[in-house]
Amino acid sequence: MSDVLYKEPCRTDSECEIRIKKAAWNEKYGTDDISAKFTWFDVNGKPTRGGEVPLSALPQMLEAAVKSGYLKLGQA
Repeated sequence: MSDVLYKEPCRTDSECEIRIKKAAWNEKYGTDDISAKFTWFDVNGKPTRGGEVPLSALPQMLEAAVKSGYLKLGQA
């Protein structure tokens, strides 16, 4: 079962994707959070994510969250 809710190619690195997903910590903490992820692919083509996000990817991550409907501007 995939927890990817939305994805698009990264504009700053064509080998990566910006993904909106169910947060990795949901099961551990019993939450239903949604998170943005900067995703690259290993030598086997499997998606990989690290704890750091390139600052250049942040604007697109915000745009993807709005486009996918998981974030509204002005939302608290």
